[in-house]
Amino acid sequence: MITEEQMRAIVQHHLEGTRHFLVDVEVRSGDKVVVEVDDPQAITLEQLVLLNRAIRAELDEQGLDCELQVSSPGMGRPFKVPAQYTKHTGRLVVVKLEDGRTLEGRMEGDGQGFSSPPAGDPEQSERQSGQNGRQRAGAPLGRDPIHTSQLKVQLTVP
Repeated sequence: MITEEQMRAIVQHHLEGTRHFLVDVEVRSGDKVVVEVDDPQAITLEQLVLLNRAIRAELDEQGLDCELQVSSPGMGRPFKVPAQYTKHTGRLVVVKLEDGRTLEGRMEGDGQGFSSPPAGDPEQSERQSGQNGRQRAGAPLGRDPIHTSQLKVQLTVP
């Protein structure tokens, strides 16, 4: 059975020289391995297929038999690595803090900060549950322990 560490090493090897980055590796029961990769711009289906084939070939060479799934994390999924924060700079995000507060705002400063939307802005609002207080504009995200962060998906109807 392959370990998560072995799989991470194999994936990282195949990501060298690309702009792609590893988001997550999960080894599930039944020898199923789920790999999530992304790109600062966007990763294409073709790129995912090529990566899947390269990883599969290496697994076969090493005699490691498993069911392999390579995909992108998806828009509504929580962020797992710093590169995802950077990727979404300037976009609306939802941040759930460990203390129970939920904040909505724009990712700033190359993914290192967070700004709350202006008061009264009907499309962007900050929701809080739990403790009082607003996240100040430009505040570093590392200031408060983050439970989850994810892109806020907005649909506009013409």
